[in-house]
Amino acid sequence: MTSPRREQLVVHAQPGTHGTTVAARRHELTIDEAPRYGGHDSGANPVEHLLAGIAAASLVVLRLLGEDAIAESATLTVSARLNVDRVMGTDDGAAIELIRLDWHVANAEHAERLCAALPHLANRRPGQALIDAASAHTEEVSIRESATVDE
Repeated sequence: MTSPRREQLVVHAQPGTHGTTVAARRHELTIDEAPRYGGHDSGANPVEHLLAGIAAASLVVLRLLGEDAIAESATLTVSARLNVDRVMGTDDGAAIELIRLDWHVANAEHAERLCAALPHLANRRPGQALIDAASAHTEEVSIRESATVDE
């Protein structure tokens, strides 16, 4: 029997003059808010980074599930409705009211295979707890319309 694999992931955050600098291994990110929330808009905000992580993790797990062709050709848009009043401390509702995952795939076969894989993907996706904590979430699959070429 093999021992379970675990990996300790660490990021370091440091406030700067224009946002927060976050280092992950040898990679640096700038995280900032829009001016209306006191930022300089010098980087995506923290929730946008969470959504980016969910999108990227979804594609990685899709590959781990053996669906490389779909992962390489799919487009995934992750969006959320943030309860800003909760973040500001004036509301006690869910911080994220809705998370949508909109998959766009190349063809009907990919759509069918992706729909079959979604429960397995959700079971293994890092960040799934954030999706589950939203008041509501949806995950939709649609087929990209092919562009027609005039001859």
